[in-house]
Amino acid sequence: MAGSICRSAKSYFGLLNGLLPAIDTRRLEDFARVLYEALQTGRQVFVFGNGGSALTASHHVCEFVKTAAVSGHDRLRAYSLVESIGLATAVGNDLGYSETFSYPLEAYAKPGDVAVAISGSGNSPNVLRACEWARANGLTVIALTGFAGGELKDLADIHINVPCDNFGLIEDIHLAIGHAVSQILRTRVMEETAAFTAH
Repeated sequence: MAGSICRSAKSYFGLLNGLLPAIDTRRLEDFARVLYEALQTGRQVFVFGNGGSALTASHHVCEFVKTAAVSGHDRLRAYSLVESIGLATAVGNDLGYSETFSYPLEAYAKPGDVAVAISGSGNSPNVLRACEWARANGLTVIALTGFAGGELKDLADIHINVPCDNFGLIEDIHLAIGHAVSQILRTRVMEETAAFTAH
């Protein structure tokens, strides 16, 4: 799907700066709350996307597991569904690319787990298929999108949209969202630890 491009660094960073106020930070707080609840209950979190969003998915998992970790406390059980090249290519070759995320999700996920879908367009068939399965099987779906959200926005329990048609800007903000949410999560765990210690 084609998107716009910027012709200068000044234009790019000007647009990036202008987009930040459009992000609904309350939904980032909701995202962090869902992850905190998953941590508290031992639920799993599965993150996935295509292309640049695949790398963002892996980065989010790194942040959720490492940055959000607090010594002496359980760590979030977060996994990226894009890490296994063998599984992804086997499923894509033998069953079809639209199955690349739903197939492993069916193998690993249980009701109550969390699916975090990242898609600039919001219309990636393999992302949509995984989210359809997730909703039908009792998972909470969090979606990060760009453009107008595509079909993915209607499958999400929490939808965080970057209202922009430039994939670079969308992906930059999606990455920042992962950083922000991991830091909010870590803060909540630290506050819980401090409250427990005070008693």
